[in-house]
Amino acid sequence: MRLTLTSLLTATALVACSSQADSAPAADATPFSLELVEIAEGLEFPWGMAFLPSGDMLVTERDGRLRIIRDGTLDPEPVAGAPQDAYVSNQGGYLDVILHPDFADNRLIYMSYAQGTQEDNRTAVIRARLSEDAGALENVEEIFASDVPGKRGGAHFGARLQFLNDGTLLVTLGDGFRWMDEAQDPANHFGKIVRLTEDGAPAPGNPDLGEGADPAVYTYGHRNVQGIAYDGARGIIYAHEHGPKGGDELNIIRPGTNYGWPEITYGVNYDGTIITPQTEAEGMAQPEMKWVPSIAPSGMELYSGDVYPGWQGDLFIGAMNGPAGQKLVRVDLDEAGQVTGREDLLADEAIPFRDVVQGPDGKLYLATAELDGRIFRLDIAQ
Repeated sequence: MRLTLTSLLTATALVACSSQADSAPAADATPFSLELVEIAEGLEFPWGMAFLPSGDMLVTERDGRLRIIRDGTLDPEPVAGAPQDAYVSNQGGYLDVILHPDFADNRLIYMSYAQGTQEDNRTAVIRARLSEDAGALENVEEIFASDVPGKRGGAHFGARLQFLNDGTLLVTLGDGFRWMDEAQDPANHFGKIVRLTEDGAPAPGNPDLGEGADPAVYTYGHRNVQGIAYDGARGIIYAHEHGPKGGDELNIIRPGTNYGWPEITYGVNYDGTIITPQTEAEGMAQPEMKWVPSIAPSGMELYSGDVYPGWQGDLFIGAMNGPAGQKLVRVDLDEAGQVTGREDLLADEAIPFRDVVQGPDGKLYLATAELDGRIFRLDIAQ
């Protein structure tokens, strides 16, 4: 089904206004109008999307199903063979999905999900072969489960996946919400990004973070990283994370770096109490961009296509809720990959966007963070 959902958006409506709270510069306004075209509906909390070489799309539903969109139509039957030990509650369930870099030859996919029970859960990653008809997972194996002893409840799983040029896999891991102080301890996986081999072992060349540090830990001091993107040409890794009340961050990820949570933050507790008075400290990285108030950032894509003039090489971030609104954020990057400003798109539509990916046609596709979830294609209005 194809359905033009939105009214046309003018460049004037898309101009970003930076808040006084974070003093982020505004990017130049997009000089063309946009429209959202619905390509699928009836998904329950879609979370991650991955295009197959055929142009079909895999989609995870947080409620514990892996779905496929074939020729623009959502298959009514879930992909068979997916893990049955998912912990589906609050933020937990099926989360991200990506293809192995050599998928065309080996048909391997990787999927992250919340695993366990209310009293004992973690972020896990499986690897499986997608059958030739894309209707089932075969040879499913768990390659990684986060070391988060004592984690209870359904919050802050992280779970975004990203392959690097060297074939290693990054997995983002949340702080579990109640265990924020553990994000500063490299010995565990609370509030970390880990770097693994494709088989799930700690990757060779990971930073030495001292005695007792977990060998998989690549960076630490994170709260809940739910967006990651990789510029393979420049070797730059971008990641954003949820702050508490305020203080969402966009960071450039460098091995061995401490990103500060919860020792430094631009946010406060949800009840308004102070987490820390410090916004910076020696040995802790400052964000490239921050949001105060929060936008609840989720999926992120580094755009490499040529469909939208002036957007090549920019980041696109889905925003789900919060006082700063629901929208798609374009982060303007210069030729060196450094942040120069941002622009808010689609804010008038008030749609919470959970994920954003680039399709093989060079267009952006957006999944909504809703029980009655939808997927849209972003077109230039004719």
